[in-house]
Amino acid sequence: MSTQFGCTIKSVQCDNGREFDNSASRAFFLAHGITLRMSCPYTSQQNGKAERMIRTVNNITRTLLFQASMPPSYWADALATATYLINRLPTKTLNMSTPFFALHGTLPSYHDLRAFGCTCYPNLSATTPHKLAPRSTLCAFLGYSPDHKGYRCLDLNTNRVIISRHVVFDETTFPFSLSRPSPPQQELDFLTDDDTIPVSPLPAGTPGAAAPFQLVPLAPSLARAGTPASRAPVLPAPSTPAPPAVSRGSPASSVQAPLVQAPPIQAPAPPVVHVYSRRAPPR
Repeated sequence: MSTQFGCTIKSVQCDNGREFDNSASRAFFLAHGITLRMSCPYTSQQNGKAERMIRTVNNITRTLLFQASMPPSYWADALATATYLINRLPTKTLNMSTPFFALHGTLPSYHDLRAFGCTCYPNLSATTPHKLAPRSTLCAFLGYSPDHKGYRCLDLNTNRVIISRHVVFDETTFPFSLSRPSPPQQELDFLTDDDTIPVSPLPAGTPGAAAPFQLVPLAPSLARAGTPASRAPVLPAPSTPAPPAVSRGSPASSVQAPLVQAPPIQAPAPPVVHVYSRRAPPR
């Protein structure tokens, strides 16, 4: 058994995933003389090269989604574009050559590269219903087709993916950042492991809800006594009736809101001093 590059598979290194460790896969590997090697359970460091490449792919995938302001539901398109770019970027492992050149022996072309998620207009002349119909529509660029020599364009009106070779790009604008808001937090819940449940405050009037508090002005006697304002007592707001309405002809200063008098602070009782004197000796 050989691949499209004329290489023979000798062994497969993987984790304990069931897509490889099953009866059908083991029978296939045994029939072709392929050795199956797996890492120890929960020991991802034994697959160091694969894990480092997964980290690189994930970083590029997140960057593409964030730049285009696209929701996480398009992660598969961003992942395919990330691997397409990695295979055409120089790497130190190949002495600053590209994986594309190492596989095919020819230099990759960068003429067809476009910004992921940018505005694009594919040519729809062959599918228009009549001569006066629009020849294109606003789309978002989703990457490169693996089965065609063309671009994948997402029609924002119908959510239909259009594969076309003749596309006009506007790489300075991104449709998702202009026409759609940021993705809600619910779409990002699968990225976190937090199981906490948010607790909403109880409405006013519900048993157990905290009563509102407000600052109560000091009585004039306490203010003259020099009590610091920071030590003023804080009491719950009493349910006082609303003040009478002020007529248009009466001055505003004739009606004043009632002030809540704070209870007087009792001064501590003075200490009792006992004086003892020595009794004179009897004569």
